[in-house]
Amino acid sequence: MRFSLDTSAGITYYYQHISNQDYDIDLQGHFVLQYKATPRLTLGSDVLIAYLTEPSFNYGVGLNTRAGNYFFTLDRFSAGYLWAPRFSTVTHYTLTVLNYDDNSVGMSQDRVENDFGNEFRFLLTPVTALVGEYRLELISYTQAQNPLDSTTHFVLGGFDHVFNPRLTSTVRAGAQFRSYSNGGTSNGPYVEGNLNYAVGRRTTVSWTNRYGLEEPDVVNAPNPTVFRTGLEGKFNLTLRISTTLGLYYVHSDYPESVTPLFFGSIRAGEIIDPPYTQNEFDGTIGLRYAITPLIGAQLEYHYTDVTSGMTGQNYNRNRVFGGFNVTF
Repeated sequence: MRFSLDTSAGITYYYQHISNQDYDIDLQGHFVLQYKATPRLTLGSDVLIAYLTEPSFNYGVGLNTRAGNYFFTLDRFSAGYLWAPRFSTVTHYTLTVLNYDDNSVGMSQDRVENDFGNEFRFLLTPVTALVGEYRLELISYTQAQNPLDSTTHFVLGGFDHVFNPRLTSTVRAGAQFRSYSNGGTSNGPYVEGNLNYAVGRRTTVSWTNRYGLEEPDVVNAPNPTVFRTGLEGKFNLTLRISTTLGLYYVHSDYPESVTPLFFGSIRAGEIIDPPYTQNEFDGTIGLRYAITPLIGAQLEYHYTDVTSGMTGQNYNRNRVFGGFNVTF
């Protein structure tokens, strides 16, 4: 059995801030459990729970601007079964929940996502597994009947490959077929992949990529087609000093949207918003000195830039902050 639990708590206070809230909350807990129930059956869970203020570009949920505090959880449960020396299956369920404290934001963003899937894995070589996968995704917005409530079917193929004990990769590609509660449909390609590299005992690097339909990070917008890539690294310079790096880029293509106008029960016209693109960049570099195994002094620089064809979405921001953090 493999078990790990990481929790962290933080608050950032701004002596001067243009928004109504002059502090940020950062509470996170991460629980991972893998249990080999029998020689053939392996059970696993990966639970992430967070209560945040700042937008989160690495997870890719919620708005890309500050909109008050919000709760977010991403929980994956799986069961893998080895049917033959080269053939196995992995059945998994993923729960995603997003909930904003501000009801005016939550009306268009609060949602629950249920993702069911099954992988069929064939071990082609000792280091390469071919994978076929089917997923069913159910998205339900919680505060009102929302035209973005949807059901999506994924048909994917790909591979998992171990280049060496330090370098591993995962690739999935195929198509997604989405139908909406109001009767509309949207289909397209879907690709995801990641590369993990342990350069040495002191350095780890992770590169993730995804392309496909996503939920909008613009209020009252349709589903965009998004390319998302992120690079994360951790470098332990000494036993006490470590640095972290996070670079994220998101390109979103929003389609044309039509909003009907009504006079009483009579449709009086419509508002047509033309298609547009949006580019987001978010970068963070941090330095931490471990005073004790649990308490550290931290200095961090954070830059965000959003360029959008939608009026009112453009902004860029520099943040520099320092303080102490506690990890349990």
